[in-house]
Amino acid sequence: METMEKVARGLAGAAMAGALTLLAGCCVEAPMETYGAARIVSDPAGAGIVNLKDNTTLGNTPLDHVWETADGKAEYIQLVLTRAGHEDTVTSFWINPRHATREEAAENPQAITVLLPQKK
Repeated sequence: METMEKVARGLAGAAMAGALTLLAGCCVEAPMETYGAARIVSDPAGAGIVNLKDNTTLGNTPLDHVWETADGKAEYIQLVLTRAGHEDTVTSFWINPRHATREEAAENPQAITVLLPQKK
């Protein structure tokens, strides 16, 4: 009888563990995109901006740009700004994706100002 009781308890424990696993799986939310934005300004204005992460051209200063993340973690951004007659200048900063929508991020960009030295 004692063996049957142990088997029954083991089966009940396994069933509970399985049920909890199923419940935990159904309650896990899919990752939600979060957004962060920067207003990139240069002196002088009109500098081209390239993202060094993937070599994409973002545009020219002044520029408002929104970054999207799926994990909600801050992202280290490295950009190079170029303008004729001036030194190419690399700038880096952290974007904190604390906004739930792209629009909210665009309305609250962090200010990034880059001074481009003249070529000698």
